[in-house]
Amino acid sequence: MVYEGKRLVSCHGFFLLTAKFCWILTVMQRTHGQEYAHSIRLDGDIILGGLFPVHAKGDRGVPCGELKKEKGIHRLEAMLYAIDQINKDPDLLANITLGVRILDTCSRDTYALEQSLTFVQALIEKDGSDVKCANGDPPIFTKPDKISGVIGAAASSVSIMVANILRLFKANHVEAARLSPSEDHGSGYKVAHFEVPVKKLKIPQISYASTAPELSDNTRYDFFSRVVPPDSYQAQAMVDIVTALGWNYVSTLASEGNYGESGVEAFTQISREIVVNEKLTQGLMGTGSETLMKLSEEEVKVIKAGNCGWSLGIVKYKEFGLKMKK
Repeated sequence: MVYEGKRLVSCHGFFLLTAKFCWILTVMQRTHGQEYAHSIRLDGDIILGGLFPVHAKGDRGVPCGELKKEKGIHRLEAMLYAIDQINKDPDLLANITLGVRILDTCSRDTYALEQSLTFVQALIEKDGSDVKCANGDPPIFTKPDKISGVIGAAASSVSIMVANILRLFKANHVEAARLSPSEDHGSGYKVAHFEVPVKKLKIPQISYASTAPELSDNTRYDFFSRVVPPDSYQAQAMVDIVTALGWNYVSTLASEGNYGESGVEAFTQISREIVVNEKLTQGLMGTGSETLMKLSEEEVKVIKAGNCGWSLGIVKYKEFGLKMKK
């Protein structure tokens, strides 16, 4: 379950198969005296953290379930490919190599929180210089990686959980080097001194799939960014549907968690601006189909928008009392 060191295989298709095999293993492997579970580690001058849902949620108390190919391994391999391309280009980062420490979130926010503590471990632990063994020798241990930034996560609930942890810590970031005044030591040559200032900043986090509107709050998540638009745009599109159909009474249906609840809240706020009355707000209990069938007993018409991660529905009561078919 651990991949450590330099990548020796240039064929990304073969590495994808290898990565799948590594992630399927359920045993723990020990690396340099330290255990890494569900992780990939590549050495480098600058280490970037990564959070990917390689596994789905497990059942019956098991944290991790089935393997997720497209939303898990494919995204993971995309990051490794990007790191390879950057390291191969001498014009981008001359004499600097990027490394990674990628962790599996198992599509569960609590498990991801436990895993993400690895990213701040180097900021918590001491260097161990004041610790001595019984014979007086210094201890031998593997220092945790100093993470400069985090890529991820996918689910909004996971990104929010991780962002709340990262914002509590500050890491050393090297600013641009500047040249200090030269000194003449009497030899006829002037010695130039380069100063490399170090500034403590929070660990930045960039998500590739988290779309909850809550993450747009810069007062709470000032070092969080994302490459996807927030769900407020989706909420606006759904309000446009309500307006076009001339509905005055609507109901909302959402899955539990920051993703669905924040989306419904955004839809509710926008809909109130056009004087749409919110008739019913219901959380998603059980499966989506079960909840929709319960709503069918209330004689409603359903328009459902979203994906497997979030079901946000707009519901209008039927005018003629017709039963909704399954």
